Amino acid sequence: MPSRTPQMQTGSVHQQDLQPSPINPDWILEGNPIARATTLAIAPDHTLSCAVWECHAGSFKWVFGLDEIIQILEGEVVIEEQNAARKVHTLRAGDTAFFPDGLTTHWTVSKYVKKFAIHRTIPRSFLWRLKRKMRHLLGLAS
Repeated sequence: MPSRTPQMQTGSVHQQDLQPSPINPDWILEGNPIARATTLAIAPDHTLSCAVWECHAGSFKWVFGLDEIIQILEGEVVIEEQNAARKVHTLRAGDTAFFPDGLTTHWTVSKYVKKFAIHRTIPRSFLWRLKRKMRHLLGLAS
């Protein structure tokens, strides 16, 4: 079996590179948030990637299906954790945050926000994913 030679990936973002990335209509709480994104790089095993995402005014629920680290590039967003702590965070250009897999949040974008994101997916067994989906469908997941 031939070994793979590691290769660097590079990316650059221009406004025309961002493609529509609609928010689940069932998750929209207020307004008409329009989101666009582009993936910049993906690891060969698809467990790590990075992207740029932007969104215009609106309020919506977001359930993280993977680990995500972000840095706000432009604008501002208010994020409320939908857990026992119910902490509220205001993130502005230069701020960084980590969202663990499974966290449910409410995002409020007053005008515009743009973020750089690193995504990490942890491979899980089929049974684990099925149990998680069933908990979500039954309303037992946060």
